[in-house]
Amino acid sequence: MFGIYRYGLACCVVASHLYAGMIGGPAAYAVWGFYCLSGYLMTLILNQKYGFSFRGVAAYAANRALRIYPGYYAVCAIMFLIFLTIPSTASRFLPALTMPVGFDSWLYVSTLLARFVGGELVHGSSALHVELLFYILMGLGLARSKPIAVLWFLASVGYTIYQLKTGVPFAERYFWPRACSLAFSTGSMIYHFKKYLPVIRRPEFAFAAAIGWWVHVWLSWKLPGGPWVYGLYTSLAASAVALVALINLEPKRVHPVLARIDRLAGDLSYPMYLCHWSVGVLTIALFPGLSRDSIWVFIVGFPVVNVLSYAIYRLVEKPFQSWKFAGAFEPRRPRAIVDFAASESVRLDSASHANPQPHVSVAAESDAIKPEVKPPVEA
Repeated sequence: MFGIYRYGLACCVVASHLYAGMIGGPAAYAVWGFYCLSGYLMTLILNQKYGFSFRGVAAYAANRALRIYPGYYAVCAIMFLIFLTIPSTASRFLPALTMPVGFDSWLYVSTLLARFVGGELVHGSSALHVELLFYILMGLGLARSKPIAVLWFLASVGYTIYQLKTGVPFAERYFWPRACSLAFSTGSMIYHFKKYLPVIRRPEFAFAAAIGWWVHVWLSWKLPGGPWVYGLYTSLAASAVALVALINLEPKRVHPVLARIDRLAGDLSYPMYLCHWSVGVLTIALFPGLSRDSIWVFIVGFPVVNVLSYAIYRLVEKPFQSWKFAGAFEPRRPRAIVDFAASESVRLDSASHANPQPHVSVAAESDAIKPEVKPPVEA
């Protein structure tokens, strides 16, 4: 039941970027909430679905690429057309929205793994750069075991304390990959120590955790230095509480309609993060009197963001998801069993011509046999 949670985090980012008057803090807190969730989920699927063998890590890496790049490239194409046709409108919406210049910039745009030197088609892609770096590091072993996770978390805490002691500016504590390590390691720790954490199975607690997250946003302004000094780290604690409230939530306690909404919300969350800048630029292009200082950009643009996100999911992301590779722990039918099944099929087919039997469809057989099916691990 992470879909609505992810959608809520994405809405924080969209609202902050489409309306400059949005209260400070939630967008940055939401991004770190995503990092914490990724730390948990990547540790989960690496340990329970893919494993750390060469084949498992290769499948994991391929599936991560299929998850990140198709939607990203689709929005890159949209922003490329915007920069070609209405570049002044883009820079009026946000001065940082400019066409990449030079080989290094385009190398970063095309891979998200090269060094960022300025200029990006999708503003905020630095968060994807951080995600990919930690996907790689976790696949190479950071997510492998409890002792490694503890050392990783302690090292991240130590580096965070060093940053605060030396007065590192907020932007560097928020953007730099080594600073973001704290959020990913927190999510990984939640996976490795979840049997020691409270088991929460009722949706009411998840709702209460969401309210607590927003209460924290208000309280962060009361902290020393406001939301930009300690608020980022207390927000991580709030995100961790929300994550703990969700990981053991029983689907049977959730109404089927809410479960469908949760799936849809989860499908929209990533495209929303990608495409909202393009919608903002197009909104002020259609309504030249508006700017990010007006809440009307958000009011007009937010429904469009949702529609465009759904289109990106259905037309771009969903087709690529069918290319996913099986994890190392997913069962495969041995070749001998496949050959035996084929030979038995031929033998039974011949026998059926000799002794015709009433036809039973595969669907009917599947309806008659109802084995217990555990929900698949999200990948």
